[in-house]
Amino acid sequence: MDPTTAAGYALMYMAAIAVIVVLLLPVLVTFFLLLLVAGAIQIVVFLVKVATAALIRGVVGLFKNPGDPRRPGSHHGGLVPH
Repeated sequence: MDPTTAAGYALMYMAAIAVIVVLLLPVLVTFFLLLLVAGAIQIVVFLVKVATAALIRGVVGLFKNPGDPRRPGSHHGGLVPH
């Protein structure tokens, strides 16, 4: 096979690949848009979970005894090393 024929075949293969990519482009764009939407939905669900946890902590904090000596980082009434 001479180099001209091999180059012609190579160009035909590249053209065929380009045509296939162009034909599948709407499917690929739709797929990537669906991935973006799914990621956005996951972010919104995560933010709703965080907001719910913060709201529950706030409500629980309202019902705690305000005279409770325990603070975050305290040793819960035990001995404190000096």
